[in-house]
Amino acid sequence: MGALSICLENLTETPRRFLLVGDHDWWSRCRKILKEPESVIEDPFRLAIEGHRIGARLLFRGSIAGSATLTCGRCLEPYVQAFDEPLQLLLEPAPAGERLPEGGLELDPEDAALGRYQGDEIDLDAPVLELLALAWPVQPLCSETCRGLCSGCGTNLNQRSCECEAGTARRPFSGLRELIERSRSGRDEAGERRRRR
Repeated sequence: MGALSICLENLTETPRRFLLVGDHDWWSRCRKILKEPESVIEDPFRLAIEGHRIGARLLFRGSIAGSATLTCGRCLEPYVQAFDEPLQLLLEPAPAGERLPEGGLELDPEDAALGRYQGDEIDLDAPVLELLALAWPVQPLCSETCRGLCSGCGTNLNQRSCECEAGTARRPFSGLRELIERSRSGRDEAGERRRRR
């Protein structure tokens, strides 16, 4: 039984609360899937969920919350990113003879809030990972006002100023500007030579 699994015998028509915790072992598997091999779990991810049966269907409602240390995309410093995402999942029994992936759960490719189940227990890793992947920052930032690194000397501008900041720093695309200007002047010279002939 996985860290985020529920035995079906524990589900009745009366809603029941479950608290499932994704520990460090669970996170080490997840961070590979999320392509964040350096991230470290700070506050274990907790799936607080209520589940019950509606006939043969299963309905789950709750949230996944926790935090991990990420690296800021501007200043390259580690910071703690908190997550708290709502989860709702309605599962239909899989048709007889159909084989679902390991874990007894398959999400609908069109709508991650729907899926099919089979077996004696449900592993909720797939919907939780889907939520975390959608909530994961495209460019992790320690704060919206992060000033990043100086492009000239690499100083973290959140911690101190540098001499480059006064305007002596080379701009990131200044080399590109020089190439364009040389290319234009080369074309102008070639055009002038053709006209002289």
